[in-house]
Amino acid sequence: MIANNIYNIYSDESRVENRDSKNMVIGAVEIFRKEKPVIVEELKNIYKEHQFVHELKWTKVHNKFLPFYKKLIDYFLSNPSMRFRCIIVDKTKVDIKQYHDNDEELAFFKFYYLLLKEKLLSNNEYYIFFDKKPTRDRHRARALHYYLNSYILWNKKSCNIRHFQAIESKDNLLIQFTDYMVGLMGYTCNEESNDKTAKEQLVQHLKLCLRREALCATTPLSEGKFNVFVWEGKT
Repeated sequence: MIANNIYNIYSDESRVENRDSKNMVIGAVEIFRKEKPVIVEELKNIYKEHQFVHELKWTKVHNKFLPFYKKLIDYFLSNPSMRFRCIIVDKTKVDIKQYHDNDEELAFFKFYYLLLKEKLLSNNEYYIFFDKKPTRDRHRARALHYYLNSYILWNKKSCNIRHFQAIESKDNLLIQFTDYMVGLMGYTCNEESNDKTAKEQLVQHLKLCLRREALCATTPLSEGKFNVFVWEGKT
Protein backbone atom coordinates (compact mmCIF):
# COMPACT_ATOMS: atom_id res chain seq x y z
CA MET A 1 0.00 0.00 0.00
CA ILE A 2 1.16 3.51 -0.71
CA ALA A 3 0.99 4.43 2.97
CA ASN A 4 4.02 2.18 3.53
CA ASN A 5 6.12 4.16 1.02
CA ILE A 6 6.14 7.73 2.25
CA TYR A 7 9.40 9.65 2.24
CA ASN A 8 10.80 12.98 3.36
CA ILE A 9 13.43 14.55 1.10
CA TYR A 10 15.68 17.36 2.35
CA SER A 11 17.70 19.31 -0.23
CA ASP A 12 20.49 21.88 -0.21
CA GLU A 13 23.31 23.13 -2.41
CA SER A 14 26.99 24.09 -2.21
CA ARG A 15 29.29 26.37 -4.22
CA VAL A 16 26.51 27.65 -6.46
CA GLU A 17 27.37 31.34 -6.19
CA ASN A 18 31.04 30.95 -5.28
CA ARG A 19 32.94 32.28 -8.31
CA ASP A 20 36.16 30.70 -7.09
CA SER A 21 34.68 27.19 -7.19
CA LYS A 22 34.49 25.33 -10.49
CA ASN A 23 31.94 22.74 -9.37
CA MET A 24 28.61 23.21 -7.69
CA VAL A 25 26.82 20.43 -5.84
CA ILE A 26 23.10 19.99 -5.24
CA GLY A 27 22.14 17.16 -2.92
CA ALA A 28 19.33 15.52 -1.03
CA VAL A 29 18.91 13.29 2.01
CA GLU A 30 15.93 10.94 1.86
CA ILE A 31 14.37 9.20 4.85
CA PHE A 32 11.27 7.16 5.57
CA ARG A 33 8.79 9.73 6.86
CA LYS A 34 7.69 7.47 9.71
CA GLU A 35 11.32 7.29 10.92
CA LYS A 36 11.75 11.06 11.21
CA PRO A 37 11.01 11.33 14.98
CA VAL A 38 13.51 8.57 15.76
CA ILE A 39 16.20 10.00 13.49
CA VAL A 40 15.82 13.52 14.91
CA GLU A 41 15.98 12.19 18.46
CA GLU A 42 19.09 10.15 17.71
CA LEU A 43 20.76 13.15 16.09
CA LYS A 44 19.94 15.22 19.16
CA ASN A 45 21.56 12.55 21.32
CA ILE A 46 24.74 12.76 19.21
CA TYR A 47 24.69 16.54 19.62
CA LYS A 48 24.30 16.14 23.38
CA GLU A 49 26.99 13.46 23.63
CA HIS A 50 29.52 15.78 21.98
CA GLN A 51 28.20 18.97 23.60
CA PHE A 52 27.48 20.50 20.22
CA VAL A 53 25.03 23.37 20.65
CA HIS A 54 25.50 25.21 17.35
CA GLU A 55 23.74 25.14 14.00
CA LEU A 56 25.36 22.41 11.92
CA LYS A 57 26.96 23.95 8.83
CA TRP A 58 29.81 22.60 6.72
CA THR A 59 31.36 26.06 6.41
CA LYS A 60 31.84 26.12 10.20
CA VAL A 61 33.47 22.69 10.55
CA HIS A 62 36.29 22.93 13.10
CA ASN A 63 38.89 20.56 14.57
CA LYS A 64 37.38 20.97 18.03
CA PHE A 65 34.33 18.92 17.06
CA LEU A 66 35.99 16.45 14.68
CA PRO A 67 34.75 13.35 16.59
CA PHE A 68 31.21 14.77 16.42
CA TYR A 69 31.40 15.31 12.67
CA LYS A 70 32.75 11.78 12.14
CA LYS A 71 29.98 10.37 14.30
CA LEU A 72 27.39 12.03 12.05
CA ILE A 73 28.87 10.28 9.01
CA ASP A 74 28.93 6.96 10.85
CA TYR A 75 25.33 7.42 11.96
CA PHE A 76 24.16 8.12 8.42
CA LEU A 77 25.98 5.14 6.97
CA SER A 78 24.67 2.78 9.65
CA ASN A 79 21.05 3.92 9.38
CA PRO A 80 19.20 1.94 6.67
CA SER A 81 16.42 4.56 6.64
CA MET A 82 18.69 7.32 5.29
CA ARG A 83 19.94 7.78 1.72
CA PHE A 84 21.91 10.50 -0.05
CA ARG A 85 22.06 11.60 -3.68
CA CYS A 86 23.88 14.55 -5.24
CA ILE A 87 24.53 16.02 -8.67
CA ILE A 88 27.91 17.62 -9.39
CA VAL A 89 27.99 20.29 -12.09
CA ASP A 90 31.07 21.82 -13.69
CA LYS A 91 29.85 25.40 -13.95
CA THR A 92 32.25 26.17 -16.80
CA LYS A 93 30.34 23.70 -18.99
CA VAL A 94 26.95 25.32 -18.42
CA ASP A 95 25.98 27.55 -21.33
CA ILE A 96 23.82 30.06 -19.49
CA LYS A 97 23.18 32.20 -22.55
CA GLN A 98 22.16 29.49 -25.02
CA TYR A 99 20.23 27.07 -22.81
CA HIS A 100 19.00 29.13 -19.86
CA ASP A 101 17.95 32.51 -21.26
CA ASN A 102 21.10 34.05 -19.77
CA ASP A 103 19.61 33.35 -16.31
CA GLU A 104 21.91 31.65 -13.77
CA GLU A 105 19.06 31.20 -11.33
CA LEU A 106 17.01 29.36 -13.93
CA ALA A 107 19.94 27.04 -14.67
CA PHE A 108 20.30 26.29 -10.97
CA PHE A 109 16.67 25.24 -10.63
CA LYS A 110 16.93 23.05 -13.74
CA PHE A 111 19.72 21.12 -12.07
CA TYR A 112 17.62 20.89 -8.92
CA TYR A 113 14.98 19.26 -11.14
CA LEU A 114 17.51 16.77 -12.53
CA LEU A 115 18.48 15.82 -8.99
CA LEU A 116 15.00 15.39 -7.57
CA LYS A 117 13.25 13.66 -10.45
CA GLU A 118 15.44 10.59 -10.02
CA LYS A 119 14.25 10.29 -6.42
CA LEU A 120 10.60 10.05 -7.44
CA LEU A 121 9.46 6.45 -7.88
CA SER A 122 6.14 4.82 -8.58
CA ASN A 123 3.94 3.81 -5.63
CA ASN A 124 5.56 6.38 -3.36
CA GLU A 125 4.54 9.64 -1.71
CA TYR A 126 6.96 12.47 -0.97
CA TYR A 127 7.32 15.44 1.32
CA ILE A 128 10.07 17.64 -0.10
CA PHE A 129 11.86 20.35 1.87
CA PHE A 130 14.73 22.55 0.76
CA ASP A 131 16.83 25.23 2.37
CA LYS A 132 15.22 28.61 1.96
CA LYS A 133 17.29 30.96 -0.17
CA PRO A 134 16.47 34.33 -1.72
CA THR A 135 15.55 34.17 -5.40
CA ARG A 136 15.19 36.92 -7.94
CA ASP A 137 12.04 35.27 -9.26
CA ARG A 138 9.74 34.38 -6.36
CA HIS A 139 7.97 31.78 -8.50
CA ARG A 140 11.05 29.58 -9.03
CA ALA A 141 10.15 27.03 -6.34
CA ARG A 142 6.56 26.84 -7.56
CA ALA A 143 7.79 26.21 -11.11
CA LEU A 144 10.11 23.45 -9.89
CA HIS A 145 7.17 21.81 -8.11
CA TYR A 146 5.09 22.09 -11.29
CA TYR A 147 7.70 20.44 -13.51
CA LEU A 148 8.29 17.63 -11.03
CA ASN A 149 4.55 16.96 -11.01
CA SER A 150 4.54 16.95 -14.81
CA TYR A 151 7.37 14.44 -14.81
CA ILE A 152 5.38 12.22 -12.43
CA LEU A 153 2.26 12.50 -14.56
CA TRP A 154 3.99 11.16 -17.67
CA ASN A 155 6.49 8.76 -16.15
CA LYS A 156 5.29 7.32 -12.84
CA LYS A 157 2.29 5.49 -11.42
CA SER A 158 0.72 6.15 -8.02
CA CYS A 159 3.41 8.71 -7.20
CA ASN A 160 2.58 11.96 -5.49
CA ILE A 161 4.35 14.98 -3.99
CA ARG A 162 2.24 15.65 -0.92
CA HIS A 163 4.20 18.66 0.30
CA PHE A 164 6.83 20.98 -1.19
CA GLN A 165 8.31 23.72 0.98
CA ALA A 166 11.32 25.97 1.52
CA ILE A 167 12.27 26.13 5.20
CA GLU A 168 14.89 27.87 7.33
CA SER A 169 17.86 25.60 8.04
CA LYS A 170 18.20 26.86 11.62
CA ASP A 171 14.81 25.34 12.39
CA ASN A 172 15.45 21.85 10.99
CA LEU A 173 18.16 19.35 11.96
CA LEU A 174 17.73 17.32 8.78
CA ILE A 175 18.21 20.33 6.52
CA GLN A 176 21.33 21.10 8.55
CA PHE A 177 22.53 17.53 8.12
CA THR A 178 21.96 17.82 4.37
CA ASP A 179 23.96 21.08 4.34
CA TYR A 180 26.77 19.18 6.05
CA MET A 181 26.81 16.32 3.55
CA VAL A 182 26.40 18.52 0.48
CA GLY A 183 29.06 20.88 1.80
CA LEU A 184 31.46 17.98 2.21
CA MET A 185 30.91 17.03 -1.43
CA GLY A 186 31.31 20.65 -2.53
CA TYR A 187 34.59 20.82 -0.65
CA THR A 188 36.13 17.62 -2.00
CA CYS A 189 35.10 18.44 -5.59
CA ASN A 190 36.79 21.85 -5.48
CA GLU A 191 39.64 21.94 -2.98
CA GLU A 192 43.11 20.46 -3.12
CA SER A 193 43.80 17.69 -0.63
CA ASN A 194 45.24 18.84 2.70
CA ASP A 195 45.41 16.09 5.33
CA LYS A 196 45.89 18.58 8.15
CA THR A 197 42.44 20.14 8.01
CA ALA A 198 39.36 18.81 9.77
CA LYS A 199 37.41 18.97 6.51
CA GLU A 200 39.95 16.85 4.67
CA GLN A 201 39.96 14.30 7.49
CA LEU A 202 36.19 14.01 7.15
CA VAL A 203 36.49 13.50 3.40
CA GLN A 204 39.02 10.73 3.97
CA HIS A 205 36.83 9.19 6.66
CA LEU A 206 33.85 9.05 4.28
CA LYS A 207 36.00 7.59 1.48
CA LEU A 208 37.27 4.89 3.82
CA CYS A 209 33.78 4.03 5.05
CA LEU A 210 32.38 3.87 1.52
CA ARG A 211 35.50 2.10 0.19
CA ARG A 212 35.84 4.58 -2.63
CA GLU A 213 39.02 6.10 -3.99
CA ALA A 214 37.13 9.20 -5.11
CA LEU A 215 33.84 10.77 -4.08
CA CYS A 216 33.37 13.00 -7.13
CA ALA A 217 32.66 10.19 -9.56
CA THR A 218 29.36 8.97 -10.95
CA THR A 219 27.93 5.89 -9.27
CA PRO A 220 25.35 3.53 -10.78
CA LEU A 221 21.79 4.75 -10.28
CA SER A 222 21.22 1.49 -8.41
CA GLU A 223 23.63 2.71 -5.71
CA GLY A 224 21.00 3.70 -3.20
CA LYS A 225 22.93 4.70 -0.07
CA PHE A 226 25.35 7.31 -1.40
CA ASN A 227 24.54 8.09 -5.01
CA VAL A 228 26.57 10.56 -7.08
CA PHE A 229 25.88 11.90 -10.57
CA VAL A 230 28.52 13.98 -12.31
CA TRP A 231 26.70 15.99 -14.96
CA GLU A 232 28.24 16.06 -18.41
CA GLY A 233 26.68 17.63 -21.44
CA LYS A 234 24.78 20.69 -22.49
CA THR A 235 21.73 21.74 -20.49
